[in-house]
Amino acid sequence: MATIAFCPTLTDVNPYAHAFALPTAPYVVTPPQSGTRWVTHVASQLAGTADALVLVFFGPASVHAPALGFSRKALRSPAVGYVLVDPEMPTIGGEYGDWPDAEVTVVLTSDAPEYARDAARQAQLRGWKVSSEPLEKLLT
Repeated sequence: MATIAFCPTLTDVNPYAHAFALPTAPYVVTPPQSGTRWVTHVASQLAGTADALVLVFFGPASVHAPALGFSRKALRSPAVGYVLVDPEMPTIGGEYGDWPDAEVTVVLTSDAPEYARDAARQAQLRGWKVSSEPLEKLLT
């Protein structure tokens, strides 16, 4: 069974990290201190586990999903799934051209900003799952 890893927002703990109970304890990554690069901090925190991870992103932090996926592959413990809640669309191609390397689910909440709705349309065109179900239901 995969472990859920809640990646922080750009400035705070993921708002869903402690919002509901999961069958197994999730891995909650703290946000970086001022001046520390987000990707470097989160990748180093996730490097502490060899568990199969489903990476959960919220909002604009979703743009970093390809970089974290790459870091997991470098550890020989790739992500087994990505959940992007009200995301800003990650760049596909470039240095992480083989991303996504696992299933991607985009979750839109009822108050999703317009950029997230645009990302959901792009996700549908890519064949990714797009859902408006509560995150708790999708993760359990």
